[in-house]
Amino acid sequence: MDIQKETITTLSYTKKNEKNQQEYGLRTILKGDGATPVVMTLGFDNPIGFDDTGKPIYREIDEELEQAQQDFMAEAIKEQKKLSEANGIDPSVVNIIGAEKEEVNND
Repeated sequence: MDIQKETITTLSYTKKNEKNQQEYGLRTILKGDGATPVVMTLGFDNPIGFDDTGKPIYREIDEELEQAQQDFMAEAIKEQKKLSEANGIDPSVVNIIGAEKEEVNND
């Protein structure tokens, strides 16, 4: 019997404004497979209008969101490296997109 165990870690962050309303969220799923994390940014903001083509207009993405994305990605990479190493995968492959595929093919 070939029983396999898979551990999945989800990291998430929700930014709330001074009225405790959600402004945006960041989320990623880590499998410890050596893959570079993919971070999703989810906006909870309503459009402030629409352009002539019907595309919604939102408030500009501010520097705070950009910094939050960078900080979140750094934490996701750190956690993915720990999980990958625990699974016997070279943690350095996490930093290079697609390198985990080469690591698996070389084994």
